Amino acid sequence: MGEGERKRLVALLDSLAGPGNGAGILRKLLVEGVKPGLLAERISASPTLESLYKKHRTLDIGVDGVHQADDARVGLPPPPPGQSFRQRFRRQFRPRLARRAEGFTAIFAALAALPDPPLILETGCLRIPGNWDGDGQSTFMFDAFACAGGGAVISIDITPDCIESARRACSSATHLILNDSVAALHMLAGLLRRRASLLYLDSFDVIDHADPMPSAVHHALELAAARPLLGPGTIVAVDDYGLNAGGKGMLLDRFFAAIRAEVLYSGYQKVWRIGG
Repeated sequence: MGEGERKRLVALLDSLAGPGNGAGILRKLLVEGVKPGLLAERISASPTLESLYKKHRTLDIGVDGVHQADDARVGLPPPPPGQSFRQRFRRQFRPRLARRAEGFTAIFAALAALPDPPLILETGCLRIPGNWDGDGQSTFMFDAFACAGGGAVISIDITPDCIESARRACSSATHLILNDSVAALHMLAGLLRRRASLLYLDSFDVIDHADPMPSAVHHALELAAARPLLGPGTIVAVDDYGLNAGGKGMLLDRFFAAIRAEVLYSGYQKVWRIGG
């Protein structure tokens, strides 16, 4: 390696790990034989890299105001002009949804039957863009449905990176809240003056499939916080129901059975409609 090349490489490492650190990192890599993975971890923990990361991730916030969804971010081509949501769901979304295909089919059919523009509340927003099989991309689909029908989506997540993923993928019809879902739903219940069309619960994952209770309790608390926003015709759905003993929805199941809510679908997800 020539002296000029070395200087440029040190300058690059300085810009990532902080001024004065580049030469030491290069020495550890080339002379001391430290594993690249260990050095990458050191660089990733530096305040300089964190600052660069935040600058890159927030550079486009507020540039355009109202913006359209980014189909490419979730692995889709842009829809043809004039395509309805129903057509798009059938041709683009449903074939990618695997075990969630029937559940979302039931959800969107029920939403389409409602007379008013949809208000969709979601806990646990889009996590990994394009991971249709693993995560379902619910926030992106809800955003597309709201855009088609003149409605709105409010999605809540406690993880900043998930909020960022959803912000970059969805249009300005989707409004994102970074907070604990129970606290945020309680706040919304005191502020909103209309009922939700759909409450979609998918936040606290089941870590131990033999013990879904911690997740089930959290989703029951979400339902309690959102109760003032629910009424006749509201659709409530929970993801990961098809796990041991009802997964995330095991306590919701008991509540909706007690109030005789209509079951629209039961499988990997469960979907109810509140009667009146």
